[in-house]
Amino acid sequence: MAPDHTEQERQKFQLDRIALFSDAVFAIAITLLVIEIKVPSVSSDRALFDHEFNHALREMIPEFIGFFISFIVIGNYWRAHHTIFGYVTDYNRKLITINTWFLLTIVCMPFTTAMMSKYIFLKPYVFYCINVIGSGLIQLWLWHYIINPKNQVSGYIPPGMIQYKKYSSWVVIICFVLSLALHPVIGPAFARLFLASIFIINIFTDRYFIKKYKLGKKY
Repeated sequence: MAPDHTEQERQKFQLDRIALFSDAVFAIAITLLVIEIKVPSVSSDRALFDHEFNHALREMIPEFIGFFISFIVIGNYWRAHHTIFGYVTDYNRKLITINTWFLLTIVCMPFTTAMMSKYIFLKPYVFYCINVIGSGLIQLWLWHYIINPKNQVSGYIPPGMIQYKKYSSWVVIICFVLSLALHPVIGPAFARLFLASIFIINIFTDRYFIKKYKLGKKY
């Protein structure tokens, strides 16, 4: 029994390493988002300060919008990743590889967010949307790999949870695709505001799936 017990402990330790490394990447990415927002440089003259400070804050509005969008997007991806890895009972090289590719898209997000916030034109927004859409698609790939019994990396997963996580991922992907497609028509400001629909949809879908499949409050 001792060798089996030791092997189980080693396996759990290795899974914890994967999860902790992933959490660290998410934490660094979110931290880098706010580091990209610089304190405005304004006159220290009392007579000029208020005017220049207010003007500087208005100029920074795109940066704040980009920060909040990406913070919530990364937060949602972390929440999904946390749930997904709660079902992982074993690992292999392919699981680690898919997870690493997913983390690559997450750690790129502060850069594409800064670029999208600084330049309100279409091309930077394309790069940002491709980044977020890529994250969603790779996370779907990761989820499909984990739930496939042939891969033997997870135990029983409730069918409702499988559908819930698939649906949540597709909501983000579709909303970003539509936002990108509408950008030339409705303009950069409204294209970004359109992304708020993700969070509105998620509020209702979360309640629907949790209530229908009795998933509990942890999800």
